[in-house]
Amino acid sequence: MQFIITCLPGLAPLLADELTELGMSVTDRGNAHVAIEGRQQDGLRACLWSRLAERVLLPVAELAVPPEDAPEKLAEAVDWHALVPPGGALHLSLDHGKGVRGDSRVSTKRLLRGLPTDITVARREAGACCLRARLDPDAAWLWLDLAGTPLHRRGYRLAGGRAPLRENLAAALLRAGGWHRDDRPGLLVDPFCGSGTVAIEAAWMAAGIAPGALRKDYGFQAWRGCRQTLAQEALAEAAASLESPAALPALKGFDADNDALKYAQHNAERAGMAGAIHFERRELGNLRDRDLAAEGLVVTNPPWGERLDEQEQAAWLYAGLGRLLGEKAPAWRAVLLGADVTALDRAGMDLEAQWKVRNGALTNFIRVSRPRPPAPREPLRVGEAPSFELPAPAVPLFNRLRKNGKHLRRWLDREDIQAYRLYDRDLPEFNVAVDIYGDQVLVQEFKAPSTVDPEKARQRRQWAVTATRAALGVHREQVHLRTRERQKGRDQYRKLNNQNRYQVVREGRAHLLVNLDDYLDTGLFLDHRPMRLRIAEEAAGKRFLNLFAYTGAATVQALAGGARRAVTVDTSRRYLDWAGCNLALNGFATDRHPLVRADAQAWLDDCKEQFDLVFCDPPTFSNNKGRDDFVVQEHHGDLIRRIMKRLEPGGVLYFSCNYRRFELEESLRRWYAVEDLTGWSLPEDFRRNGAIHHCYAIRHADD
Repeated sequence: MQFIITCLPGLAPLLADELTELGMSVTDRGNAHVAIEGRQQDGLRACLWSRLAERVLLPVAELAVPPEDAPEKLAEAVDWHALVPPGGALHLSLDHGKGVRGDSRVSTKRLLRGLPTDITVARREAGACCLRARLDPDAAWLWLDLAGTPLHRRGYRLAGGRAPLRENLAAALLRAGGWHRDDRPGLLVDPFCGSGTVAIEAAWMAAGIAPGALRKDYGFQAWRGCRQTLAQEALAEAAASLESPAALPALKGFDADNDALKYAQHNAERAGMAGAIHFERRELGNLRDRDLAAEGLVVTNPPWGERLDEQEQAAWLYAGLGRLLGEKAPAWRAVLLGADVTALDRAGMDLEAQWKVRNGALTNFIRVSRPRPPAPREPLRVGEAPSFELPAPAVPLFNRLRKNGKHLRRWLDREDIQAYRLYDRDLPEFNVAVDIYGDQVLVQEFKAPSTVDPEKARQRRQWAVTATRAALGVHREQVHLRTRERQKGRDQYRKLNNQNRYQVVREGRAHLLVNLDDYLDTGLFLDHRPMRLRIAEEAAGKRFLNLFAYTGAATVQALAGGARRAVTVDTSRRYLDWAGCNLALNGFATDRHPLVRADAQAWLDDCKEQFDLVFCDPPTFSNNKGRDDFVVQEHHGDLIRRIMKRLEPGGVLYFSCNYRRFELEESLRRWYAVEDLTGWSLPEDFRRNGAIHHCYAIRHADD
């Protein structure tokens, strides 16, 4: 007999290897099928033991007829009682091939009219002899479907959660990673396990359990030509594999969704693997060294999102996964399923193999990669001598940059700081700020008044860039230049460019995205570094609220420090999307830690949730469409009182603002315990400008 074993388009090479390992003779391979030649028991074994197959088809008829005549011709060509006994049930599924017009349901009815009257037409596959037909422009085909229902339905999954992964696609991921081999590593981890399909398939594969061991219904059972002795032997062999499984390696599944983990545990119990798989609620960003071993395999289907903003977050999630594996598991292998190769590229791993797979309406990619250990990346430091000869007018700025760099060096190295301010308008003739972000430099010129000759201003700007390059030894492409001037309303948030180039800088345990070209601000306020790191130290196990959150850097620090929940509130969609990418880069899910687009005061009025730790950094002035404009000096008292209603006893509000002449409302000191942290909160690189912000810790008076 010849059998056609179908699979998801793109998986035929993996399926052919699997069938060969099962001892079957492969005669042909397409994109979505593999042909084998063998005896009837080979077809039955393919149904019960192939982990990648979708259906097992036995050709019944092939006619060279046009589609308009095909239904009746097929009905005439088949000895129906050789397939179905009198009184038996038959289920037919008919498709029109490419280029065939008309309704396939009409063709199905025409073919069924040719059946003997003593054969019952079944609407469902279960319990019936199943046939599949296809009408092409110049041929008609009819196959007996030995599987009946699709083979990916193993029988252990009753609830799949959100967007469950097909069992045979999960098995393909595992085979692509070499999990089917005897030399498999001793640990498998799925950090986005969902309903547990990958982990369960991995357990069955390692234990030698037949993928059809739990199924009770197959199409071949209703086929009159099936030798029942062979069928019973095949079913018994598959069922017996559940009773004496081989020893299992360690299997771990993590997810942020509690409901998904309940589904996973339930599915594992039905599969007989409840004690073999460790499921735990844990986000990617909270994985620790103890969760990984010296060698192992990551197999996972990370979320890739449906909307554009979710897709961008997913790409940064891949980046975070690749970085984490490079740091903690450089000897591992990773198998990822994704929908976008550019997003998969963001993982930054060394590609070993790739398969393009059609999964329903989606095109997916299976990638097998090796993590890339992170290359040492030293942040820029000022040298003792200029890297090239300087024009005389640029020498004073070089000397000041060298002086500042020497003053900061020990502090920078001790605190392991990658992003810092090197210079801030120290010399009257150089009205610029110089900030370092990893190996990039931002030179911000403060716009000269109209009384200054534009040509002289241009010349000084050029000298400033030249002195900066010479002091840091950087190429001109590493220097980003901006001009700042006093902004009104929301002008400071408007886009200046459209390069969409983001780079990652590390701050403590957090990795944060900055953009040095497109916006007036970079996405990271450097002067708040001590406060963000303090939040990380205090956040473990707490509920964190970030108001006027900008790009969510404080939220990332809280989650990196172990906060159990974080809520991020801002009015800007653009910056909330940026915050979502920051969370994803660090392995945290916005489903669990919501990003809320709202006016902070209005949101506080409606909020019913309590928090243990709050960070609030309001603007000096803000336009509001639905209410009066916000002015921090006038309205901060009312804002703080609203926040304190949502602060749990024993909690703390860190309130900061950049209005230089700010004075805290006196009544707040009478109602609450207020600690002025302004002096403490100024980092070493901003102490030359002590009025850059004000900062307070505010607690309930009886704490």
